[in-house]
Amino acid sequence: MKHVISVLVEDRIGALARVVELFTSRGYNLESVCTGECERKGVHRMTLVTTGDDDKIRLILKLLKNIVYVWEVRHLKPHQTISLELMLVKVQAGVAQRTQVLTLVQAYQGNLIEMNHESVTFEIAGSASKLDGVAEVFSEFTILEMARTGEAAIHK
Repeated sequence: MKHVISVLVEDRIGALARVVELFTSRGYNLESVCTGECERKGVHRMTLVTTGDDDKIRLILKLLKNIVYVWEVRHLKPHQTISLELMLVKVQAGVAQRTQVLTLVQAYQGNLIEMNHESVTFEIAGSASKLDGVAEVFSEFTILEMARTGEAAIHK
């Protein structure tokens, strides 16, 4: 089962490494890590997505709280969470394909970032499942590059 954990950590060298090491040293997989500044100065919010049973998640939460630079740990329940992921995509699109690509980008409420003679670059934000669907639809084109941020989440 998928679990989303929000961790507030001091903006210090090695803080991310300590959190990731907690998972890797126990053989736990992190499906997604999204980190960046938050509402508190000098603090970063990490959104971690992992899988596991309730016992495993309880242990992870307990161990995270013991890391020196960690200020707060929250297990975010799906019905109590607002989450979003960003995807940047560059597809090969000559003049003949450009209209079709732009129509699809608009249909998915994406934003055009750059367009040239050979490619179209755009961004789309949404749930992980929405972005999985977008990636599948655009696979009919040649995807030159694609990057996803991982899930960012906050409590409702």
